This record gives sequence, C-alpha cells and structure tokens, in this order.
Amino acid sequence: MNISEEQVQQAEAKAVATEEERDAAARGLESSPYSDVAAMKHSDASRLAAQLRANARELRLAWEQQVEEELRRASRPELEKAAADQIRAAGREMDAQWKAVVEAVAAAQAALVVLADAGVAYDEALAGHVDVLAGAGLDFGGGDSGGERSIIGADRLKVKGREFHPVDGGSVAMWVLRRAVEARLSPYHPLAVGLEWQCRGVELTHPELGKQVKAPAAKVFPEPPRLRMPSLD
Repeated sequence: MNISEEQVQQAEAKAVATEEERDAAARGLESSPYSDVAAMKHSDASRLAAQLRANARELRLAWEQQVEEELRRASRPELEKAAADQIRAAGREMDAQWKAVVEAVAAAQAALVVLADAGVAYDEALAGHVDVLAGAGLDFGGGDSGGERSIIGADRLKVKGREFHPVDGGSVAMWVLRRAVEARLSPYHPLAVGLEWQCRGVELTHPELGKQVKAPAAKVFPEPPRLRMPSLD
C-alpha cells in the first residue's frame, strides 16, 4: 500500500489536536484534582494521544522508507550502468562455478551408481559362496571356512579365517557422504551430525573399510563459539 505525504501530515495533525485535548484535560484535572470525571477524561485523552502519536510516528517512518525505496529504484539503471563491468565479471565467474558444481554432481552420481552396483555384485557373490560351502556341509562356526544364512536371510561367509558380511550400498554411500561433509564442510554440519548413528552399522560390520579407504583431507575450521556461564559473584 502506497502512503502519501498528505496522509502522514493528517495523522500528525490529528496527533497534535489530541495532545492539545490531553493538555486541556490535564488543566481541568489540576483545577478539580478530586473529580473522578476529570481524572477519567484526562486518562482517556492521554491514552488516545499516545496511541495517535505512535501511529503518526510509524506512518512517517514507513513513508520515509517508501520515498527512499522509490529514489533507489529511480537511480537503479544508472547504478547498474556504472557497475556493468562488475556485473559481467560476476556472471562469467558464477557461470564457471556453476558448471563446476554440475560436473561434480554428475561425477558424484556416477560414482554412487558404481558403488551401488559393486555392493549388489558383492552381496550376490557372497550369497553364491554361502550356498556352495553350506551345501558342502561347511557351516560358519565349525572351522576356518564355511557359510550360513540366518532365518531372516542374512549371509555370513568365512574363507580361511577371514569373515565376509553383506554390504549395504546405501549405508556405505551415507558413510562416504558423512566423511566428505565432515572433512570439507564442517564437523558440525547437520549431515555430519545427523548421519553419525546411521553410519555406525558400516563401521561395526566393516571396520576395515575405514582403514582401506583413506579419509578426505580435512580443512581447518574455526572453533565454534563457546558459551560463557554467567558469573555467580
């Protein structure tokens, strides 16, 4: 809603008139200090005067901001013309940076597809060898080699003492994401914090993964602000 200067002046004039009525009521109360009617009239006039003055003040402030915005808009073409070089430089750099983001997203997506397919192939191979060894009468716990499938379909395989467990490609993908976010964005990023418990399963079932896949180089982050306890003195 547009505010006119005339509306501001009318609001201020109304506030002034009400303040004059308040002052008159104050004089009436001075002449009749024990009059309930005079006291109530003064109280009502004071309340109305304060309200109208506050309204007029807010209206003038809004009008001044409106005028400032109108002046800014009027000078916008000249400002953009003066900053033409900076605008072109911003466009070129941001186009290049966005292209890098898109390429990185495409590469990350392709890598995640490879990870998902590798996890599926691993689990299929695991299931096949469990079938063979279990079918040969070699259970998981009876020696250095064997396999078993639980009642819920979870496979376990042991080959010459080395154990193999299923790989959940989705959980591993979250584990990788958390490592990257923690190292390159912030250890306090919501994803780094929120994915901690979901990634515990990967670290428990495949502790060797963290040793065989080196973590990303971590950036140096400023320490978070520390809360100061109020003094008891």
